[in-house]
Amino acid sequence: MMCRIRIGNFKCFEDLDVPTTGLNLLCGLNGMGKSSFIQAMLVLRQSFTSGELERGRLVLGGSLADLGTGQDVLFEDAAEDVVRFTLDGNDGRRPCSLSFDYSRTAEELRIQRDASATQSRSMMLDEWKGTPPLGGNLIYVSAERLGPRKLYTHSEVHARGGELGTRGEYAVNYLQASQDELLSASDPRCPPGLPSRRLIEIIDYWLQKVTPGAHLQLETIKSADAIIAGFSFERPNDVRTRVYRAMNVGFGLSYTLPVLTALLAPRGSLCIVENPEAHLHPRGQTKLAELAVRASLAGVQIVIETHSDHFMDGVRIAVRDGLISPQQTAFHYFERQNGKTVVTSPSLDANGRLSAWPDGFFDQHEENLARLIAPKS
Repeated sequence: MMCRIRIGNFKCFEDLDVPTTGLNLLCGLNGMGKSSFIQAMLVLRQSFTSGELERGRLVLGGSLADLGTGQDVLFEDAAEDVVRFTLDGNDGRRPCSLSFDYSRTAEELRIQRDASATQSRSMMLDEWKGTPPLGGNLIYVSAERLGPRKLYTHSEVHARGGELGTRGEYAVNYLQASQDELLSASDPRCPPGLPSRRLIEIIDYWLQKVTPGAHLQLETIKSADAIIAGFSFERPNDVRTRVYRAMNVGFGLSYTLPVLTALLAPRGSLCIVENPEAHLHPRGQTKLAELAVRASLAGVQIVIETHSDHFMDGVRIAVRDGLISPQQTAFHYFERQNGKTVVTSPSLDANGRLSAWPDGFFDQHEENLARLIAPKS
């Protein structure tokens, strides 16, 4: 598991050093660097997966992140034309530190070529071989996800690769292919008393927690390489409703399905999700946070970018209830100071209380309430 990432001269980061744990929440106003922090991990991963990182090249354009050219990623006030990354794991291996020479027009950056850097890079990459610095399996679900569709893609190739797609476009396909896979009885994401530990049943359980009464049903049309996703709903003292197609029910059901699927990733994965709260009501956001907590306890490293105080409160409640320890969570607040991004990381105590509350850190509700209750002038 990654336990620290340091980023130098990349986009809005002059020299950023962020400790990470099992569950990491990235918070802050728009344009403060949360997405750039995620993009740093994504370009490293796509460079590693393609084999270019071992050849000494950082690929800026790929399926996970397409950031343009070197001119687009170099910190504007950089003292030198070098982009640096350091990744540190908790498995005893040395930190993997890589420095890349900036090129204004190139879509890839090349590692520094002095003898000591080349030798160090070779030794460290050899040590990290077999398991990438960012975990054996990376799942990234972006903020721009696929909404309701009449038909979803059916692809055995993508299913075998365990792909969800950065927009969640293969999530339904993955669920259809993997629905009979069993989660361990000890997996914290498996609710006690549920008669089945099949993936599709676990998804259905958490779907009902996020949107009470909703049930997922999948129908494969192999001749058309398509899957129909439908939803039925419980009714008090009556049978369920008929199955409705995805585009005829609430937008949030389809939009949250890739997030639920990602949070049920196998142990050892790194799961990165942007804005999981999108199109969900506050109760659903809080329950989704509980699933994220349980996913981290199941051995999945979680990085969540969120603007939701309800999601954050869901994590704090889990700490207060003893579901997860404060040391297993991290809150990182991103803000700009003098043109560069800095990060404040307040800690939690056993009651879910923050050690500090930075200005602008989920305090808008209190400010609005104060204005509403104040006497009119």
